Amino acid sequence: MKAITRILSGILIITVILFLGGYFYFNQKFTPEKNYLTVKNESGKIPMKWQEKDKSALLVPVSFSGDTAIYYLQFDTGAVYTEFYHLPIKQIKGIMVHDNHASSTFYIGKTKISSDKFKISEMGKESGKIIGTLGADILEDRKSIINFKENFIIFNLSEEPAEFQNSLIDFTFKKRKIIIRGILRGKEEKFLYDSGTSAYELLTNKEQWTDLKSPQSKIIIEKAQSRPNILTSYTAKSNNAIRFKNKEIPLTEVTYVEGFSQTQYMLMKFSGMTGMLGNKIFLQNCIYIDCYHKKFGIH
Repeated sequence: MKAITRILSGILIITVILFLGGYFYFNQKFTPEKNYLTVKNESGKIPMKWQEKDKSALLVPVSFSGDTAIYYLQFDTGAVYTEFYHLPIKQIKGIMVHDNHASSTFYIGKTKISSDKFKISEMGKESGKIIGTLGADILEDRKSIINFKENFIIFNLSEEPAEFQNSLIDFTFKKRKIIIRGILRGKEEKFLYDSGTSAYELLTNKEQWTDLKSPQSKIIIEKAQSRPNILTSYTAKSNNAIRFKNKEIPLTEVTYVEGFSQTQYMLMKFSGMTGMLGNKIFLQNCIYIDCYHKKFGIH
């Protein structure tokens, strides 16, 4: 009897160790470094540019002092860092590369953004005007508006817009990820707002997708490269809605993807999220993100 007790106690201890080990592993793995951006001035209204007709990427124009050319960064709230792409920045005098980082000062409208620690990735084409990613670090401790209806963004707002004052909801900005709560089919769920999944409304797991899609919907299958994997997406019509406080947003499509790494699936499960909201679900709205007070508004 004592032997069985010792065995059960040992199994319990191992289980606790594995759980704690998993927790600390994911906590450390997905904790970003300190924000390295210096951000000054409110941007004013910045016109959006879409990469494709299906609005697969949201681009914002950037400029450098002494350079008349307009370049673009893909605005990706799912990325924790603003980074440059190795090939297209080679000929830009306003970006100085040293070792594995870059120093630069650039402008988005009137907003001045600078750092000597910009990360560099291997993405991008040498001749392209898309020179990097604008990550969620541009939002940290600041207020921003993304107006999809009128096609503009404002960064580093000085004041909260009056039209959002009665419709704000709390959200978490954990590890530079925007996680908002909403009611879907009568149940409170957690959603990651990821503008990098721009062309989708809700990207979720296969089980949720099967439950939310319309029974007779045609399934659209697409393949895409996502470093280093080939991803296959399955999109179907849906007849649902997500309620955020007093604002209900129609959910007309739902998508799941095959090809994510096991780490990505574990992150979703570890965080308890239902899925990722892309830009497409907000195309008829204007959203306000206050990462200082952790308030989110939809108008």
